[in-house]
Amino acid sequence: MGTTRRTAAVTASAAALLTAVAGCGSGTDTSATGEVVVTCATCQESPTDPFLQYNYEAAQRFNEQFAGQYKVETIENPNAGSGDDRLQYYQRLALADDLPDLFQLNSGEIKAMEQNGRLHDFAPSLEADADWADSFYDQAFDALTGPDGQVWAIPQQRDAIGIYYNKELLEAAGYDEFPATWDEFEDLAAELKSEGKIALALDGDWATKLMWANLIGTQPGGAEFLGEGIVDLEDWGDDPAVVQATERLRDWHTEGYVNADAFSGDFQNAAAPYLTEEAATVPNGPWFVKTNLTPEAAPGLYEKTGYAPAPGWTDGGQGTVVVSGAGWVSGATDEGELEAVEAFVKFMSSQDEVLTQAQATGANPPVVVDAAAAKAADLEPLATGLIEQATDLEHAYPHARVHGPAGLDTSWKNLWPAYVKGDLDTDEFLERLTVDSASGQ
Repeated sequence: MGTTRRTAAVTASAAALLTAVAGCGSGTDTSATGEVVVTCATCQESPTDPFLQYNYEAAQRFNEQFAGQYKVETIENPNAGSGDDRLQYYQRLALADDLPDLFQLNSGEIKAMEQNGRLHDFAPSLEADADWADSFYDQAFDALTGPDGQVWAIPQQRDAIGIYYNKELLEAAGYDEFPATWDEFEDLAAELKSEGKIALALDGDWATKLMWANLIGTQPGGAEFLGEGIVDLEDWGDDPAVVQATERLRDWHTEGYVNADAFSGDFQNAAAPYLTEEAATVPNGPWFVKTNLTPEAAPGLYEKTGYAPAPGWTDGGQGTVVVSGAGWVSGATDEGELEAVEAFVKFMSSQDEVLTQAQATGANPPVVVDAAAAKAADLEPLATGLIEQATDLEHAYPHARVHGPAGLDTSWKNLWPAYVKGDLDTDEFLERLTVDSASGQ
């Protein structure tokens, strides 16, 4: 999710990985001591990606707990984190019948991968273990479910994604609180611009589409588009909510409310002006605190930072993106290895592990946890505050990038700059965005 979640460069070549993975589907793989061995392509150490680092440490705990029975073997994978090349990478492995036993995909990637029939369906395992299935939040599997009820992934997290804001910059512009409506947000943006500040830091990709989702999702029918219409691949320009959101987001660029390098596709170009206090706001998930808003990167800024839901088109119409659209998937087919895979994903969704993950990454659990245990875990207050607030908001909706078609990211990055610069009108932009996003599946 965003470049902050992309893994650091690793030295292992794709050829080396293919060699390492080859043979995964040729019968139960066992260690010298008789343990069932499963491969994990998302469990490597990473000094820069807290999610990968957590996965690595969790796999070691799993190996210790299940010593003598199961063992997770880590594969060094240059596409372990989210990125533009990850889907094609796993599609190539699927064609070669060499998918790892465990790896992670988002919902858009899963929709593309389900066509090849290589992903394991977790639905029977969930049906056979009602206590495990009931431990997840409602709708936790919505973005991970196939057309015939298949469950292609076990969710890793469930987060409300808001907008970080610099309280001191807002106070200097005359705002004691984050704006509650888009009109108020634009008034604030104009005031900040007059003071030489950037109102909103964007990147032309993840963060920009977060604001697009916010502008769509806070309109009547917007959540339905983001949850269903966006994957039906009809002309998105036929939806009035999408048209209004698109044009308003474009206008923020032409009015000079966003950073000049807002088309780079690199989230760090959005993070940088916020961390240097040139920008007053930036949208991102709770992991932003762990990956960017650190005392080393921006001394004292955390104490000045608030975390708010998106404004609404009307008073009381605020909303927030809620995502659980990524999770653990499996390419295993051997019965013994599938038993080990099921043991691993149950381990990863246990209360102890989801709270450990929350502390390590800032991401919130996909399962309901005991309130006392959550309090004792001392989770990051900005993130937990927003997810508690989300239950009372008028609107909650998926993120376009997580729930949309797999080709959306590339087509958006190609078309959005031309649209903002006036080379495409709204009808042309949304029609081409629909068509190009579909072609990327």
